[in-house]
Amino acid sequence: MNKHIIYEDLYDFWLYAFRESDAYSKSSRGYSREWNGNVSWLEAKKLALQGWQDGLEQVKKYQTEITPQITEKVIRPSQIYDVAGYNVDVGRYLSNDPECFVSREFVVNNSPGRVFTLVCSISFSAAIKSETIIQRGAIICALVDAIEYAGHRVEVICNWAVSKYSNEENRTGNIKNKGWLELDVTVKKANQPLEMIELAFCLAHPSMLRRVMFSVAEIEGWSDFAYAYGYPAKATNEGDLYIQEIFSGKVPNKKAINWVLNQLKNLNIEIKNQ
Repeated sequence: MNKHIIYEDLYDFWLYAFRESDAYSKSSRGYSREWNGNVSWLEAKKLALQGWQDGLEQVKKYQTEITPQITEKVIRPSQIYDVAGYNVDVGRYLSNDPECFVSREFVVNNSPGRVFTLVCSISFSAAIKSETIIQRGAIICALVDAIEYAGHRVEVICNWAVSKYSNEENRTGNIKNKGWLELDVTVKKANQPLEMIELAFCLAHPSMLRRVMFSVAEIEGWSDFAYAYGYPAKATNEGDLYIQEIFSGKVPNKKAINWVLNQLKNLNIEIKNQ
């Protein structure tokens, strides 16, 4: 099996993923536990369609720290000469220039921003804890918000790629014909407004992988083809910014925030000097 499935509409993907299958291995419908976010299959579907409020609160913790540090939204203050103002330009005053007063003006940057494609991998191994998935997803959501706050647009693609075999050539996608399954789901188009409550579920809730994506694997026959749903693999299309594993465990908030700020720097988005 070698299959790469692409969905450019999130609602169409939900309709596809929520179908029933006749798979023998069916973890997507298993018992609720911390590993899959403590939600049942029905609860996971509800969160997918309505958004994840608790996840939104996780994102807000990082937004409040990151947003004030973005300076690209405002152009540096420029000097304006006029017949009245706060300071006097001595040179102009002595030359009898009526516009000898100086004032400062801040202008919002309305120039067209860039468009970035962010590919977020959710190809986690079974050993990755739910708390790690949640924190990672929350800071990626905060990163998307920060990029758009700076005046740019972001297309967000949720990627799950798995190989039947564990060796590097298979997991990097150099060899796919021996067993490969990959899904690319556009969860936010560049021209769409940012729906954070929706994005939080897709990128930060453990059940996006361990229930919804597993359901797709069962529909496609992959769960009976590859042991334990396969080995995490690298995305075929990486976009402008490809995010794989960030941290192997939960980290202090300061470290998570610094990661976001470094990603912004790499995209040449201005932030305050640290």
